[in-house]
Amino acid sequence: MTSPKRSGHPPLVSTDLPVEQLTQSAPVPLQERLRLTFAGLPGVQLGPSFVCVPGTRAGHLAPTVAHGPVEAFLAGTEFGHLHPPYDGSVHLMLPGPVAGRAVADGWAEPAQPPGSVLVYGPRDEAEAETVRALVLASYRFACGDATTPEVGTTPDGAATPDGGDAARIVSAV
Repeated sequence: MTSPKRSGHPPLVSTDLPVEQLTQSAPVPLQERLRLTFAGLPGVQLGPSFVCVPGTRAGHLAPTVAHGPVEAFLAGTEFGHLHPPYDGSVHLMLPGPVAGRAVADGWAEPAQPPGSVLVYGPRDEAEAETVRALVLASYRFACGDATTPEVGTTPDGAATPDGGDAARIVSAV
C-alpha cells in the first residue's frame, strides 16, 4: 500500500487499556463517513465491539465471506472498529506489511492484540481518504483475498462496489 506521510505530530494516545486517542480527535462528520464506509462494505454488519468500550462501532464480517486468516480478526469476525465520537480513531487488523507502512508513515501505532494497529482519526478530508484506504485493506485481509471486488464511495461517504481512488490504493495489498 502506498500512502503519503501524515503531517504534524502524532496525537497523544493512552497507553493503558482501553487504548484511546486523547488529542486531535476526528471531526464528527469525518467519523460518520468512516462509519458509512464500514456499513457499506459487502457482507459487513455494524454492531458493538467484542473487545472495546461501549459506543464503539465494529465491522463484523458475515461468516460466508470471512475467509481471512485468524490474525485478520480482533475477535470473532470483527476486523476493525471505530472508537466512540470523543476519540474518533480506528482499530484495525492489517496484513503485516500494510500495518508496518501505516506505522512508518505516521498514520498508526501498534496496539493490542498483537498485529493490530490504532489508526489515528482523520483531521481533514485528505486524511479521511487514507484512513478509509486502511479500512478497506483490513476488510480485504478479513475476506482472505486481496482481489476482493473494488469498493468506492458515494458522495456521502458510503461504500459502493464500483471502485474509487482509495480502493485502487488498497488493491495492491
